[in-house]
Amino acid sequence: MELTLRKKKARGRNERGMTLIELMIALVVLLVGVVGSMSLVALSIGSDGRNRQQSNATTLSQMMTEKISSVKASTSPALTVLDCVGNSYTVNTAAGGGAVTGSGDIDFTQAPVANYQMYYTDCGTGGKQITYDIRWNIVQTSSYVKFVTVSSRMKNAGKDLKFFALPVTVHTLVGQGT
Repeated sequence: MELTLRKKKARGRNERGMTLIELMIALVVLLVGVVGSMSLVALSIGSDGRNRQQSNATTLSQMMTEKISSVKASTSPALTVLDCVGNSYTVNTAAGGGAVTGSGDIDFTQAPVANYQMYYTDCGTGGKQITYDIRWNIVQTSSYVKFVTVSSRMKNAGKDLKFFALPVTVHTLVGQGT
């Protein structure tokens, strides 16, 4: 009986719980995990914003491509586009436009060409407005076909990862359809 009582006391002394040092090490490991996951949340929010901007830029490039494609390739009327705040822009559909890079995208490092560029304001929910730089280039390949390149990007996007988004480019051929 006395022997089992001694064993229980010995076992009780060995099972006293965590020391203060072990607890501090556990808290440091937990802190590193929490801080790491918070940085991932911040990166995810930034990526979400960039994806939204590129989605909007894609929609605007497609809108401008469809607007230019709405006229026959053998004609070149000037069209008018209104943005959500009422700005009116003239869209030239004749051959010409912004400079094109070797990869076929619009070169945003070059100065914009009048009537082949606009600062289109897009109105979102909650009164948010974002301005996009939309540029296009039209090549008349024959009297019946035009090759249209339209690129869009958020104006003043800069290099900050919260706002930076690459330009979106749409290419299309315009023929004699109606």
